[in-house]
Amino acid sequence: MSATGLDSVGRVLGPRPELAALYSEMVARLWSDSSLDRVTLELCRIRMATLLGDGEGMRERTTEAMEAGLTEQLVNSVGDWPHEPAFSDAQRAALAVAELFVIDVHSVSDEDFRRLREHFDSAACVAFAVAFGIFDGASRLRIALGVR
Repeated sequence: MSATGLDSVGRVLGPRPELAALYSEMVARLWSDSSLDRVTLELCRIRMATLLGDGEGMRERTTEAMEAGLTEQLVNSVGDWPHEPAFSDAQRAALAVAELFVIDVHSVSDEDFRRLREHFDSAACVAFAVAFGIFDGASRLRIALGVR
């Protein structure tokens, strides 16, 4: 599935085609952003969906991330990212912020973003922040509307 194929939200927005089009465009632009590591981005999306209990979000995979090297072995280890040696320091920094974003967005600190900035440039850090908002909102929308 392509990034725009995070289709479960697109289906939910079907009765509002103007919103569905805007959502699809936003997601497509996010996944085409060359400053982002697509594997890390997908791991964050999946971890956020897992924390929220979004089964559909946990099952979806983007073509972009799979083509960039995402493996199911890595996906299956995402819950143990702080200790699993398969995760890079950059992935750990991104996953730490993604988890905090879900648990308590107000607890994400300058220090958390400083650690993220050690691995990614400013443009990527901004893109991650936007992505986390999109991922969180999409998961919560699927859950609220009972998408399965």
